[in-house]
Amino acid sequence: MADHFNRYPLKHFAATVADCMGLELPEPYAKPITWASRILKERLGGPADRVVLYHADAVGQYIWQKYPYLFAPVYQHTSLTLPFVSTVESFTPVAHASMYTGMDPEGHGIKTYVRPQLACSTLYDELIRAGKRPCILCPKDSTFEHIFAGRDMDYFFVDNAVGVQEKALELIASDKYDVISIHTFDYDDAAHAFGPESKQALNALCLEAEGFHRLAQALEQFRGKHRILMTYSPDHGQHATMAGVIDEAQVDGLDIGSFAGMHGTKLIEDMNIMHFFGTL
Repeated sequence: MADHFNRYPLKHFAATVADCMGLELPEPYAKPITWASRILKERLGGPADRVVLYHADAVGQYIWQKYPYLFAPVYQHTSLTLPFVSTVESFTPVAHASMYTGMDPEGHGIKTYVRPQLACSTLYDELIRAGKRPCILCPKDSTFEHIFAGRDMDYFFVDNAVGVQEKALELIASDKYDVISIHTFDYDDAAHAFGPESKQALNALCLEAEGFHRLAQALEQFRGKHRILMTYSPDHGQHATMAGVIDEAQVDGLDIGSFAGMHGTKLIEDMNIMHFFGTL
């Protein structure tokens, strides 16, 4: 496991994706990681006109380091990795808000596990202004449903992981959307309940990686018709804790010691994440 924080704050994600599409985001968005977007555009043969952003919740970099073989379905369709560092607190609403607004928590206003509708500009708003068609696909009552609500775009809320897969394949086949954001948290749920390295959590990780593989396979039908960018992009990691033992203070009324796995700290396990980028 790494013993230091990664180089790139998560707030650089939005502008990097936008740069791959040939869009320049205004201030206060953090700047793109230009060396990475330059490589990706070279591989694409120009700006991407289709983007699929797959967000598997709570998959920390140390899980990838300890179990690299479980990510084989992701490697098959990606060729560039970026070491991001998540937000403090390392909770889903905070991290995804930074990921899509290009700002630190102090800028977008979500600093802990709360899920208000963001009033500031998001990547979705900038895409819509540029004439693009984004959409969101996620389980019901998840973070994406709440913090990115109210935009002039399509939202799809499903009951479970199977529903996410089926709907994602349907959306890809429709060839209607320029950007599809997909949020899953099967690994996160299992890791909270049984521990980040439990067989249940690692099985969920495998299912999500295989889900990414199926989406990438579906995108193959558009090879040559579109320039396609796809990413496997977690928001934060998760660390193991002693189930049933309160070893830290309460966090927003959530007893963090009541789970076998938890996040929301500055621990390396929670903060370091790896993003995978692929092109077609």
